[in-house]
Amino acid sequence: MKLSLVKITIILTIVAVAITFATAQSDWEQFQKDEVSSGQTANSAPVTTPDTTVSWSHYTNAGYVGIETAPIVVGDYVYVLTSNNNNAYLYKYYKNGTTAGGNWPITIGPGNFQNSNPAYGEGNVFVINTGFSSNPQPDLYAINASTGNKEWGANVTESTGIQFSSQITYYEDGNDQGWLFFASVNMSGQDPVNLSDDGIYYCYYANNGTQVWSRNTNSGGGYYWAGAAVIGDYLVYGDDESNVTSVYAKNGTTVSETNVSALWDNFDAKQIRSSIAYNESMGRIYFTSKAGYCFALGFYANGTFNTSDRWRRSIGYSTSTPAVYNGKIYVGHSSGFYNGKLHCLYETNGTQEWETSSIGPVQSSPVISTWYDNGTNNEIYIYVTTNSNSGGLYCIDKDGDEVWQNTSLGNNKYCLGGAAVSDGWVFYGNDGGYLHGLANWTRYDFDVGSGEDKWAFRWQNNSRPPNTCDVPSNEFTSYTNIRTDNGQYQTDVTDANGNYAVHRFNFSIDNNEVKFITKINVTWNGKGWHDNGGNDNGTYLYIWNGTGYEELANNSGVGTDATLTGEVTSGISNYISSGNVTMLAEQKSVDAGRNHRSHIETDYVKLVVTP
Repeated sequence: MKLSLVKITIILTIVAVAITFATAQSDWEQFQKDEVSSGQTANSAPVTTPDTTVSWSHYTNAGYVGIETAPIVVGDYVYVLTSNNNNAYLYKYYKNGTTAGGNWPITIGPGNFQNSNPAYGEGNVFVINTGFSSNPQPDLYAINASTGNKEWGANVTESTGIQFSSQITYYEDGNDQGWLFFASVNMSGQDPVNLSDDGIYYCYYANNGTQVWSRNTNSGGGYYWAGAAVIGDYLVYGDDESNVTSVYAKNGTTVSETNVSALWDNFDAKQIRSSIAYNESMGRIYFTSKAGYCFALGFYANGTFNTSDRWRRSIGYSTSTPAVYNGKIYVGHSSGFYNGKLHCLYETNGTQEWETSSIGPVQSSPVISTWYDNGTNNEIYIYVTTNSNSGGLYCIDKDGDEVWQNTSLGNNKYCLGGAAVSDGWVFYGNDGGYLHGLANWTRYDFDVGSGEDKWAFRWQNNSRPPNTCDVPSNEFTSYTNIRTDNGQYQTDVTDANGNYAVHRFNFSIDNNEVKFITKINVTWNGKGWHDNGGNDNGTYLYIWNGTGYEELANNSGVGTDATLTGEVTSGISNYISSGNVTMLAEQKSVDAGRNHRSHIETDYVKLVVTP
């Protein structure tokens, strides 16, 4: 049964293999990406049905308490909080699905429901054990994102009736000091779905786990999924008595409190169980409540609420945190474990532009990829998970139309938490403890033979690299040996002094993909060798960048089989000339006459583009 606790997903962080980690645009470091729950990224995500050859699904733990939060992504890694009835764990994977080595997974105390979204900062993943009917000590951990070592642990509470069910918000100020904000709810003797008593908001230093301040609720309502936004000097959050509160972030002193129910006559807003999202351009906060509304409320620069600037829109029961982009708000609603929709509202007054047909209960918070928006077309894609027996991930376009859904690839059902987007990937988990990584890449090779969409040039050239990228006259007559990676080589050797053995390859990219491409990856497998041997052996791998050949990789050795790879991730249009991408494998040493010939052998070559 899934009636004892309502749940929300977190987004896990992918972290690079290094002692310290630099923040990158592609990182998704905490719930809804950042400290204001923007829920949006300029990174790409799959806009066509994910490719089953690159997408993956990994099982972590059994039971219906598996993954209840969203993953977070930092660098090359994805982190996810998962649990069974015995223990809670923090898992780490490469983006491509490879399991990370070392100490992973890390045990973080007793199991059962884990509702608090982890966050990343200062080289650590911060995670707090929800403590559902248990007394974990410590509660709060800093886990080294590289090694998995526990850098510090803090004992926040010792009561078995207190739960931590709001996500951790990480914020770094202008003095490079990191702050952690999270909250508790007292569930002792209460119906855990609908009621709560009391709660405390906490602030901890991120570098050492020392408590900075704690603040008891003034309303008597606790904090369940009521994550905070850091807006300037202020921390803003809601509670189970329909209040929104603003405090000074660094000391917890109250600045302003407003009861949302009181803003409208004869209205009960009920519990606010979403995080606060903030849009600076409008000077407003956005949130939902269990009364079935999405709210907008003005927020002044001095930390107080502008109660004259407000609206509410009926959308149905919701614990979804709104995502705001370009004058529109995207927010989900759910009706039990059966029905629900995604709504698009105009930011100015809450008027609805569209709603999806029932895709299933959207308890999760929508995330948006803005990569495809050129500034005029508002070409965005929204990703939401659904919390039902047939749940999964949905991709919705700007008009509210379903682009694709993943309810079959991998293991789905009851996907409560939401998704994280990074570098062409979208990640999410489910109750059964499965973490999914979905991508859609297109591979170009010679597996279907030659044709106008691809050609290869063989033999020799008198410079390294060549100065031009012209269409060659000496095209391969057979592509049999370079169609697959099978140890069968296309071999050519120079026949004149001053030449290098070369193979040049061209692929024409699908016109529908060109504008979406975020990364080009090149792989060549073969041999480059010289009759003189020694240091004259080896191959250079190049790609044409519009004005010249740019080196991607090279090797040396004794002419044995080698694989050279390289990729480009910026200035993509420079590498696509009239829809073509050209790559070159060139032996490193020049023909110096008899017994000093240059040889090139290609086994397999491919080009992979990430749209």
